[in-house]
Amino acid sequence: MKISVVQIDAGCEGKENRFSQLEAHARQAAHQNADLVIFPELYVTGYNVGEALHRCAEAQDGPFAQSAGSLAKELGLAIAYGYPERDGGRVYNAFIFIDDHGSTLANHRKTVLPVGIEHDCFVTGASFPLFRFRDATVAMVICYECEFPEIIRSVALGGADIVLVATAGGKDWEQVPKFVIPSRAYENGIFMAYANYCGVENGHGFCGLSCIIDPYGADLARAGKATEVICANIKLGLIAEARAKVPFLRDQPGIFSKLN
Repeated sequence: MKISVVQIDAGCEGKENRFSQLEAHARQAAHQNADLVIFPELYVTGYNVGEALHRCAEAQDGPFAQSAGSLAKELGLAIAYGYPERDGGRVYNAFIFIDDHGSTLANHRKTVLPVGIEHDCFVTGASFPLFRFRDATVAMVICYECEFPEIIRSVALGGADIVLVATAGGKDWEQVPKFVIPSRAYENGIFMAYANYCGVENGHGFCGLSCIIDPYGADLARAGKATEVICANIKLGLIAEARAKVPFLRDQPGIFSKLN
């Protein structure tokens, strides 16, 4: 499987501009024979946009998703992006995965909301969907969730081979893409693909450093701090190899039984 991660400048405004940008990058990814292209957290509206997070929120099958689904089907390319999801009177910070046939395979609602913009705007989700794409089992998390080792361990124990992360990592949090994401991949023997913003949006800066990490915790691809698209081939056989050499998942029950 070939994955493309799009790191965009957070200053891009407007749904129409956002979709045009998504379409351009999706077409580029398809031209490069990618199977999946991933965009950051709250991609549809932007992150630090105030009341627009509610005003522009859409249903899971809203206009943006329908357009993205048509594009995915046309290109034979899966597309994953973050957006504010409206469900009745509730709004969630969500991350949707549309497969290469234009069908929604998963829609994850963020379960842990940090204090600030998100805590004031969104309702929390309650689960982490696992689904099959190509030959892999895939999980999705959003930003702050990846910083909890328990969350990534739980989806790994559930069978995840690849964890996709849509994020809006701030300029003061470079340690997350530099250290936390590689550690999560290494300690669980999984691939991780982390899509972040760069630049500044309404005074809020982002650190960039989007990355694709292998099960040994090594970079397969890493962006800098400017607009960039990174790609990597995911070789699923590396998971069994890494877990055989570093058997954290196998040994975990024995460790806990001894501690108790």
